[in-house]
Amino acid sequence: MSNTDTEEQLTDGEDLLRYLSPLLNCMRLSGLYFRTASPHMHDVSGSTTVTNDKKDPKKWNVGRIYSAAILVIVWVNAARMLSAIDRSDKFGFLLLVKLSSISATVLSALLQTACFVACRTGNLERIFSDARLPKSNAARYRRFAVMVTAISWLLLVIDLGFVLMIFFQEERLVYFSPPFQVHVFVYGDSLIGVKIMSTLLFIVADHVLYFSYSVNLIVTCILYDQFCTLNRDFQRSVGRSGEFQGSVREFRRRHQALTQSVENADQFMMISNVAGFGCKIIILILIFYCTIFFPGETMGKDVLSATMYVIWIVSTLFGLMLTACQGVVINHMVCWYNNDSQSYGNVQTSELSVCLQRMHILMKLLAK
Repeated sequence: MSNTDTEEQLTDGEDLLRYLSPLLNCMRLSGLYFRTASPHMHDVSGSTTVTNDKKDPKKWNVGRIYSAAILVIVWVNAARMLSAIDRSDKFGFLLLVKLSSISATVLSALLQTACFVACRTGNLERIFSDARLPKSNAARYRRFAVMVTAISWLLLVIDLGFVLMIFFQEERLVYFSPPFQVHVFVYGDSLIGVKIMSTLLFIVADHVLYFSYSVNLIVTCILYDQFCTLNRDFQRSVGRSGEFQGSVREFRRRHQALTQSVENADQFMMISNVAGFGCKIIILILIFYCTIFFPGETMGKDVLSATMYVIWIVSTLFGLMLTACQGVVINHMVCWYNNDSQSYGNVQTSELSVCLQRMHILMKLLAK
């Protein structure tokens, strides 16, 4: 690799963490992000690993304790929502909405667990610290972090507005405040306290939902850009005649490091993706069923109900699509790098085929 290409790479993995600080700082509010160990950064110019061990990290620092406390609260909230089911409940609109609310809180708890595992194992921080991207992408990631943070806060405020309006309607409190108003009935000042508690728990669960999706999106983009950067650098090293002019050791090391980053991401994104698919599909089925077979209680009841269910359906579909796209993008790039020679037997000499042939040469070199 030329000196110019080397200069285009990020020289310090901490740079990317600074660019993403708007998102990461907001994630700290609900315990989604904390740091427990010194960053381990792979040096791009060599095969060694540079470790910053100026200070031995504590096993339990303030961030990890706070994150563990929030994790317990989120799971207690999920268990609390199970109390919304009453023996007298029969199949109908009320029971279906209760089940969808339970699925939403369980999803939030699983996403919180995935982020805790990512930070506890250090995999999330290693992905950021080991990332080697052109410096030209720095400003883009800073803007991207600010954008997803602003969108997440906007969605959180919108949801909070609907919840506050719902809390003025006593008959709908059973969706958000169990076991109160389901097994235990309270009135007056006690009811106000229940509303405040339920609102705070809702804010935490929603914050976890939006910001965990945001960081997963950032991780996916970082891995995708690194694959694209490796592909572009390889194209510069392979001529039209197929002559390789770069360093095999360098490309092999970069490919192995990137593969390790994908494995690190998979360890925690596997939890969030499975939870996202399972819980979102359940919620979507329940909402559609209520909308179709109970229109008088949903879309046809009033403007507030209609707006709430439309937003609920759209946000659920968007979350499901986002989860699917993240898995498809990473799988697409990994499969692209692992295609064998039989995949290119009848490829013509177009620009795309030349690119794929170069990728095949890379895999043959890496396999040596």
